[in-house]
Amino acid sequence: MNGIVRINKLTDFCCINLLILVFISKLSFKWIKIIPYSMPPIIFQYGIHPYINFSLQLILSIVLFFIWVQKMPKKTLSLFYLNFIYTLICILIIQTMFQIIFVNINSSIPVQLAGLGMALILILIYGIIVPSLFELKKFIYWSKNICVTLVVLSFLCIPLFGSEMFRGGRFVGFFKHIPHMVSASTFAFIFYFPTIYSDKKWTLKNNTPIKLLILLILALAVLLTSTKAAFATVAITAFVGSIVLGSQKKIIKIFKFSFFTGFLIAILLIGAPASEFLYDVSTGKTSFGLRKAQDGVQSRTEEVTRGMSMFDKSPYFGLGLLYKFLNNQESGIEVESYNSFKDPHNLFVSSAVIGGYPLLFYSIAAYVLMIFGAFRGLLQFDIDRKILGLFLLSHLPVFVIYHAHFSLGGIADRMYWLVFGYLGQYWKKNPQNSLID
Repeated sequence: MNGIVRINKLTDFCCINLLILVFISKLSFKWIKIIPYSMPPIIFQYGIHPYINFSLQLILSIVLFFIWVQKMPKKTLSLFYLNFIYTLICILIIQTMFQIIFVNINSSIPVQLAGLGMALILILIYGIIVPSLFELKKFIYWSKNICVTLVVLSFLCIPLFGSEMFRGGRFVGFFKHIPHMVSASTFAFIFYFPTIYSDKKWTLKNNTPIKLLILLILALAVLLTSTKAAFATVAITAFVGSIVLGSQKKIIKIFKFSFFTGFLIAILLIGAPASEFLYDVSTGKTSFGLRKAQDGVQSRTEEVTRGMSMFDKSPYFGLGLLYKFLNNQESGIEVESYNSFKDPHNLFVSSAVIGGYPLLFYSIAAYVLMIFGAFRGLLQFDIDRKILGLFLLSHLPVFVIYHAHFSLGGIADRMYWLVFGYLGQYWKKNPQNSLID
């Protein structure tokens, strides 16, 4: 019995630290003024060096892998989900072999295999092993507390550090780059939003004003990033969350009635001007928040066109998971040559570039399953499962303008795979668990 307890504690320790690494690996300590930009292999961009991040993940992953093999939990993940993931893994392996032989002939074979290895670790650890060993309630609890704490502290430090909390006029907080704050702030809002629908009464004693203040800070943090997709994600979360969350308590009914009444009035009064504003923002005629005006339609079209031209170079085999770094080098990777603007910011196009037609078709099937998975979560009685559904539903539009999720170093990629894994769990259908039988 004591051995089982120790293994359970070790499992929780590894999973919690992996969640912590998701966010602290992207923190910047530039604002402290004494941290250098780079000091290999410990510090990079004023924060944890990727080598340290990957090493710690690898150590924790090895421990979890052996625990998972020993336990081999039954019916934790659905058979359909597991088959889908293992098929994806086979596609990545086969396509990488073809790329080594026929496509990236002059590029380093060890580097290409390393890219494949990191993608497989991402999928196995975050998409299968952690959801199999770590309780959903604990995942929600720790994810919420970690990202909410970092985002709120970042926001509160604006008066103290001023411009250090911004990059190019956009809120970045304690993080290295804007996309990391975008991910952290939107995740924090989604995980924290259901807190206002807890079973406790809305009273001063139950810290209701503080909860509402934190939610407002998280919304403002998203707005200060001046990211349209993130703002849309928060809007979807607030709207859909107000429908599916809550109880039959009188105060909740009043809140919902007030929310939807205000929403309908806003549509009637400012619907046309708001639509015109969104059109002007999308076409680059006006700015959004602190971000300079940018023609979003043209830039996305250019990205897709650029991606299709890369896809045409190898439509059947793809260019590989590290195509942005290889540059036909016989050894190593050219990290400094990477530019995010070279990415085809589209899930389907980037999948096609990475793995050719096989991965393209698989990404389309995956997106359809995401839609079903989102509604599967929303139709559960368990609030933690509802949060998963809400998370995925609010990100469905983002996936269309985001690249394929195979980065072991990214915040969003790791968190997405965790959500996929928990939604892929085996949920016994009964009246207590679901709204449908």
